[in-house]
Amino acid sequence: MPRRLLCVLMSAGLALGTAVGVTQPAHATDPVVVDGGGRANAGAAPGARSGAASTSADIPAGYTVRGIDVSSHDHNLGPINWPQVAAGGAKFAYIKATEGRTYLNPYFAEDYAAAKAAGLLVGAYHFARPDSRDPITEANFFIDKAQFAKDSQTLVPMVDIEWPYWSGAPTCYGLTPTEMSTWIRAFTDQVKARIGRPVMIYTNTNYWNPCTGNDASFGANPLDIAGYTTTRPPLPSGWTTETIWQYAAGNPSVPGDYSQNVFNGTYTDLTKLTGAPVPSPNLALRSWTNGKYVSADGRGTLPLIANGPAIGSWEKFTLINNADGSVSLRANINGKYVSADGRGTLPLIANGPAISTWEKFTLINNADGSVSLRANINGKYVSADGRGTLPLIASAPAINTWEKFDRFAF
Repeated sequence: MPRRLLCVLMSAGLALGTAVGVTQPAHATDPVVVDGGGRANAGAAPGARSGAASTSADIPAGYTVRGIDVSSHDHNLGPINWPQVAAGGAKFAYIKATEGRTYLNPYFAEDYAAAKAAGLLVGAYHFARPDSRDPITEANFFIDKAQFAKDSQTLVPMVDIEWPYWSGAPTCYGLTPTEMSTWIRAFTDQVKARIGRPVMIYTNTNYWNPCTGNDASFGANPLDIAGYTTTRPPLPSGWTTETIWQYAAGNPSVPGDYSQNVFNGTYTDLTKLTGAPVPSPNLALRSWTNGKYVSADGRGTLPLIANGPAIGSWEKFTLINNADGSVSLRANINGKYVSADGRGTLPLIANGPAISTWEKFTLINNADGSVSLRANINGKYVSADGRGTLPLIASAPAINTWEKFDRFAF
């Protein structure tokens, strides 16, 4: 979500918004949604359409897990290259789904699916329009369109609460601090009632504190703080730490320049935001191409092959979640790690004594319930070649039937 940069001009910006004093269309049935309008850009002056270029922004010290956020504005120059985003080091993405009570991002569905296919953890966000005076309808519209799922790749949804983006709008959408807090409470409560998880709140202190009257009652919601500074900006009332920090604004006029975020924690910590049940680390894989289980033949001395009729000792693996978001597989039969030998040019074999680049994979959760593995060493997908009659090898450029597996715990 290219977020409106709410942080820079606290006193000057707010004073300007107050001085303008344009009357809000009272209780308008459907407030105008300008060009689909809002994007998460809360680190700049009210109404700004762009900010510091994210491509040149250094990753803040002390953070290691990076992500981006996007909206329809990021399609100004064409489709988003999600595999390239993942290859650049992003581990998660938030994508604008909706705004107000009627606007649906026309690119949301394709971006959401493509980001997941690239291996990112993905969440949807809603650009709040408190001027609708109808938080329940907004919340329901958002969740109806957000494609939230309690799986291992879907992050909790987020609501973007920031200054209006159109010229002449009142700073706080014409709401008093009490009205604003009441609106946010109703929206967040409705989202939680629908999905069973607290929604993340994206905002900036220079907006939140004046517009809610320093409301400190939302600290149980995860916080995405916007601030385009070299150190994390001050937090709004009620929060003692941030979950995500949007530290640089994107520029939709520059290819690949998306708003930049960092997660406050490890990749394993980030996965907890998905709300998915913790999967068993014990793993067996059954190939879609022949219905047989992947086996570490010869007690791991031979390449992996999908020829096991049932789950025995040779078909059991332990799934390791690495700190960088990748996974590794350790064969239970010999305690060695599955390796994409020869930079992926040779069949997979359980012979790695430790985890290095050759032993790292990206686990893809496909929409049909299957899983696929992409070797980090060459970016290719693991395939059960020859309909499973040949050893597994990381050679496929895309996911087809030979690259799909069912995952079993034991």
